[in-house]
Amino acid sequence: MTLAEHHRARAAAEGGARSTKQRRGPLDDPAADLRDEIALAGGMPELPDKIWFHKTAAAVIDAQRCVGCGGCIAACPSRSIGVAEDGKPTLVKMCTGCSACWDYCPLAGLRTEALHAPSAGDATPVAIGAGESAAAPGTAGSIELGHIDSSWSVSGKAKAAGVQDGGAVTALLCHLLATGFLDGAIMTRRVDAFHGEPFLATSPDEVRAAAGTVYHQSHPLEVLNEPLGNGVERIAFVGTPCQISVLRALQRFPWKYRRSSAGAVVLAIGLFCTRSFDPDTLEEALGAAGVATPEVTRIDVREGKLVVHSASTELLCRPVKEFHAASLKGCDECADFTGLGADLAVGNLASEPGRSTVLVRTQAGLDAWAAAAGALDVRPLEDLTPVVRTAARDRRRAMRSLARPFDPDGPLWMRYTEHLDLYAEGERSVQPPAEFRSHHFEVTC
Repeated sequence: MTLAEHHRARAAAEGGARSTKQRRGPLDDPAADLRDEIALAGGMPELPDKIWFHKTAAAVIDAQRCVGCGGCIAACPSRSIGVAEDGKPTLVKMCTGCSACWDYCPLAGLRTEALHAPSAGDATPVAIGAGESAAAPGTAGSIELGHIDSSWSVSGKAKAAGVQDGGAVTALLCHLLATGFLDGAIMTRRVDAFHGEPFLATSPDEVRAAAGTVYHQSHPLEVLNEPLGNGVERIAFVGTPCQISVLRALQRFPWKYRRSSAGAVVLAIGLFCTRSFDPDTLEEALGAAGVATPEVTRIDVREGKLVVHSASTELLCRPVKEFHAASLKGCDECADFTGLGADLAVGNLASEPGRSTVLVRTQAGLDAWAAAAGALDVRPLEDLTPVVRTAARDRRRAMRSLARPFDPDGPLWMRYTEHLDLYAEGERSVQPPAEFRSHHFEVTC
């Protein structure tokens, strides 16, 4: 019996259902492939928690849970993972079976709430406070917002074309690059209003050219798996909370065989994020809503509204929940709105239009904040109620969406077999990976 026939026969016998008690052997794993058949036939099946890339693909990518952080690409010591034509991670050369893609994926093995918990140890850059409010600068913060040293309403004194809100991140990075505090910054720049691409900016002009938000996760962490270039030793990383969490895991657990630039990141800037979108699906959804998508120049999410602009006017303003089908499914499982692992967290809630909210969390954030003071117009911000409210809502959403327990005091990593048991059924269940995504296994076998 072939593997495909085995799956069909099992599904028919069980009525399509899977459970912990019903799972018996290697071929009960939807990610099982020719390699497993050969090993089983030879009487030497692999250990169930031995991870090859196709298992990560089955549990996350082809289960439609990938959030496009690029963590699996950055973690791969053999640089075997790249981006496929469908915009998702795929093998570009043979997998070594090191399990790193699983261990550093925030939708797979890495349980990010444990990474940011107080019990995670001194090496963790964030301590989540137990206070009830994060309204006042200098407080320990709340369970939703994490540790906050100070909070500010900010606008860049010199605003580049295309910036959103106060242009705080652009102004800060330009100043830090110009003064030599930083040698570069990993950012996402717009390809168009719907698509972005990651790159390493090494000059203020490159930062200004990338100003403005794009709601497309473009695997920015993959830049860490490439050489930074001569003279680039201190860099910033700008990304969403899931990306910041993976960055912190890479920094906290380095590996001598991984040629990563994660250690060069001295400043992590987290962007407030409720969700990201699949760019092609979002473009289709806006077209169906009557938007002339070729005219779209900018998209923004503010106070629960999706706002779409052309060069001269606002084209659409509707509740973002109306476009939930265009968002990444994995985003529903994220309980981190404000970037708990960041040195500086930046968003538009709590500040008036035209300004950005900045939360300073760590000593590295304080150092960068002091170094960039001359480039920013800052005002103390004491009322963070809108931020707390949104963060709490995202946490509740994650509680509903996660198939696994949400436990900040639990283990930092989850085993693959545990994931199989917890995600055995439903729309997030483990799926056989697409053949093109791991064809190297078939070729090798």
